[in-house]
Formats: sequence, structure tokens, C-alpha cells
Amino acid sequence: MTVGYDYMLKKGAGPSAPKVFFDTKIVPAIVNMLGAGEVALDTAARRLRVRPSVLLGGAGAVLGVAVLAASRR
Repeated sequence: MTVGYDYMLKKGAGPSAPKVFFDTKIVPAIVNMLGAGEVALDTAARRLRVRPSVLLGGAGAVLGVAVLAASRR
């Protein structure tokens, strides 16, 4: 591949429409939801006066037991 003098001046076609949609709509929505979850976890941890990791561990254990109970039926 040969690089000419105007290589840096050439502008590509840009990102595709699905990539622009994903980058401007989907990713910010996911980040906002995760941020809201983090705030909720922090608020619950402060009110209950336990560490957030304890809450996450308890929630994971409850979810695990629920999945096991549902799979045995």
C-alpha cells in the first residue's frame, strides 16, 4: 500500500448508521442505568449500615437459590 501526500487530508465515509445509533443511544442508556444502580446500591448500603459488597453478595446468593429452586421444579 502506498501512502500519498494527501493521505491525512482524505476523509473517510465515517461510521455506519448502526454504529452511530449504538454509540449515541444504546451505550449512554446502559451507562445511565448502571449509574442509577450504583447510586441505589450506595444509598441502600448507607441506610442499612453495611458494606455494598455484603449487599451484592446477599443479592447474588438469593438469586442463586431462586435459580436452583426454579430448576428443580
